[in-house]
Amino acid sequence: MVKIKKLLFIFLFFFSCNSIASEKIKIIRDAEIEFFLQKIIVSISQNLKEEGKKFYPRLILNNEYNAFVTGSNKIYVSSGLINKAESISEIQGVIAHEIGHLILNHHTSRLINKDKSSKYSTIAAIAGIGLSIGGKLNSNAATGLIIGGQDLTTKSYLQFTRIQEQAADKFALDIMKKAKISLNGLKSLLSRLSEEEMLNQPLRSDFYRSHPVSKLRLRQLNKYINLPSSSKSVKTKIFINDNNISLEYISNKIKAYNQNSSEILNNERINNEVLYLYNNVVGNLRIGKYDLAINNLNELIVKFKNYPFIFELCGDIYFAKGDFKKAIENYKRAIKILNSNSVDSTDLINFSLVKSLLQTNEVNNYKQSIYILEQLVKTNPRWSYLWRLLAKASGRINQKGISYIALAEEALIKKNFLKAKKYVSLAFKFPELSEEYRLRGQEILIRTKEKK
Repeated sequence: MVKIKKLLFIFLFFFSCNSIASEKIKIIRDAEIEFFLQKIIVSISQNLKEEGKKFYPRLILNNEYNAFVTGSNKIYVSSGLINKAESISEIQGVIAHEIGHLILNHHTSRLINKDKSSKYSTIAAIAGIGLSIGGKLNSNAATGLIIGGQDLTTKSYLQFTRIQEQAADKFALDIMKKAKISLNGLKSLLSRLSEEEMLNQPLRSDFYRSHPVSKLRLRQLNKYINLPSSSKSVKTKIFINDNNISLEYISNKIKAYNQNSSEILNNERINNEVLYLYNNVVGNLRIGKYDLAINNLNELIVKFKNYPFIFELCGDIYFAKGDFKKAIENYKRAIKILNSNSVDSTDLINFSLVKSLLQTNEVNNYKQSIYILEQLVKTNPRWSYLWRLLAKASGRINQKGISYIALAEEALIKKNFLKAKKYVSLAFKFPELSEEYRLRGQEILIRTKEKK
């Protein structure tokens, strides 16, 4: 009995410690950063045998050099990985390793008592998120509140064995070799991390603790580097149209949104003119000097006329300024450029567009926002704030039945089953409710019974 009590104490201590860690997790949702990471993922996974297997990046605001997976199709990348990496090939190596865990189904052998860990969902959902306008964490402006919350609960009790780590290493090396990705960046990373083995445990990086480095792993890497085919490796660059998105630029963006505004504006040590202008845009945006931000941004627009994320940023500035007409124009321009390149990275910009449309008093804009939201919820059904916006937009054009169904979906995501049933009941009182939304309401009622 004493042993059981001790085990229970250790178990509760473990959960309380991880609860604190979970509260510190912040998911950054940013279209440009996710586009950059998605391109890196595609460069690795395009030769996978698993047809149609897609992985999506999520950026964690954390200064550690780290990345992890939880068994879903999302790969969580720490901002520290981007800021501390010396090359894109380093990031490719780390992400290839994480893809290896997913493809090799390592998570299925490591999940323990998932049902008993439901309280993590609440903790993770409370976590702040987003590179929102003004650089402040704001759950209304940001987009990862529920998307990331449920999935991140798994990380607290998912740890891979050394054998699985070595298997993921081998997978990463194989897939990088097939994709002709340089292994020199990964070698540089492992060499740096192996030096930490000589340090005391408290000084070691979080990446080392979850991804133990050894001479064996470096020897395995060197064998691949010495293969004849490795000499054909090419340096990876991330392009959209003729614009090269550099690691330095993405790292600078993360720092610009997380540094003190005065530090950004007074930093004259940046020799790169583009980064200097960009930092002035972000710095002035964050302190509310919108006209100065726009003036600096116009200089960048001259240089990068077909770069979509410049216009997204322009939309953000006009939104913050309260000029929603120009915000809409710029968001639409960004989406048009992305669509012309057949790039599937417009969800977050469409989200910003919807918020701008809803700030106007025009019925056509409300209808347009409803159309966009109906497309967004098809690919992001667990994004609760989309349902809230759909309810808001529908209510403004007196489509109250749709509004109640949307509120029911939001309540279901938040596990408020009684409220979900109540909203469906209210929706069914409107005879003009379309068959599509009636079926959705019936599905909600079935799902509430299943959850019970």
